Amino acid sequence: MQDLIPLLICAYLASLGFLRLRRFYTAPFSHLQGGTVSAQAVRFSVIIPARNEEHRLGPLLASLQNQTFKPYEILVVDDGSTDGTAQLARRFGCRLVQPADVLSAAQLEAPGALRWTGKSAACYAGALEARGDRLIFFDADVSLAPDALEYLAYYSRPGAVLSVQPYHTMKRAYEQCSLYFNLVAILGLDLGQWRHPFDTKLGFFGPCMVIDRETYQATGGHLLVRDSILEDMALGQAFAKLKVPLYSIPHRNRINFRMYAEGFHTLFNGWSKNMALGAQRSSLWTILIISSIITLSFSIPIGLIRSLAAAQLGAGLFFCAAYLVFAAVLFFGVRRIGAFRWWSSLCFPGFAFFFVIVLARSFMMQLLRLPIEWRGRRVQIK
Repeated sequence: MQDLIPLLICAYLASLGFLRLRRFYTAPFSHLQGGTVSAQAVRFSVIIPARNEEHRLGPLLASLQNQTFKPYEILVVDDGSTDGTAQLARRFGCRLVQPADVLSAAQLEAPGALRWTGKSAACYAGALEARGDRLIFFDADVSLAPDALEYLAYYSRPGAVLSVQPYHTMKRAYEQCSLYFNLVAILGLDLGQWRHPFDTKLGFFGPCMVIDRETYQATGGHLLVRDSILEDMALGQAFAKLKVPLYSIPHRNRINFRMYAEGFHTLFNGWSKNMALGAQRSSLWTILIISSIITLSFSIPIGLIRSLAAAQLGAGLFFCAAYLVFAAVLFFGVRRIGAFRWWSSLCFPGFAFFFVIVLARSFMMQLLRLPIEWRGRRVQIK
């Protein structure tokens, strides 16, 4: 009985997390004031930071040409690419921006800091060159449904930051290892709360972010986080400190991406780059909820194995039922986030173990100040 009490506490906290997830994806948009979708009233500058994205950028640029709501301009910011990224951008008629040509020497070489490179520098350079009144930042691996920009135009508003976590498409089995990371990405922003299911103060989703140019310039934008490797969390928190409202909305698969399609090693490094910093910036309540989900992911299969080994039929049936229920809840929770398979949910102990390994590696690399290879650069997790 004493062993059952901690399990029930974890089950209660985990259920709050899954209820938040359901609330986020099913809450009505009635309290969100939709804006105008008139091209005369909203001029979208689409900004795409790109480093060696020749094999990922094409679908995004093609989908931008087929939008029902046409962007005012598309800027591809070439972040030191050594492949055909620049040529691809020109072929689609995009404006090509080189950060070194836009950013001043003082911005690139701040006293006591490393040379400013990477996604945050590319985003800032693109924003300086943009001529539209509303800025949209997309990662290069994003692709859009024809009405995606119209949807974003309707629900974005001046003076606030709107972000969207794209639906995670997957084609190979190893990509299913992202299951817990995608789940934590949603829960980590405290989304799905009862009164304000779309509001957050903890960050935003970097792959798709919308902000009006006036607010971006007034706050300093990505210049606020020039030294951060996890710019979406850091910039979101910087905006929150400046009292800029942050909100995120579901999109019914209008916006998609495929993360880490290059292979398992890239997936391992990509999540290692992000996890420790994201964990440190989450709220205590969120950490308790996520920790409870991870704890259940281990305690349920361990309880099942122990009961079967001890030939305890009643306990075995209990933990077997708990295993299936948890797998079902997990599947129905993450199916809106990405193309996760039913068998992925049944394999949840293995994916939870991988999550813990990556998190431990991320903390260790941060503690020992070890660099990680990312997009052809050696990046240090600070």
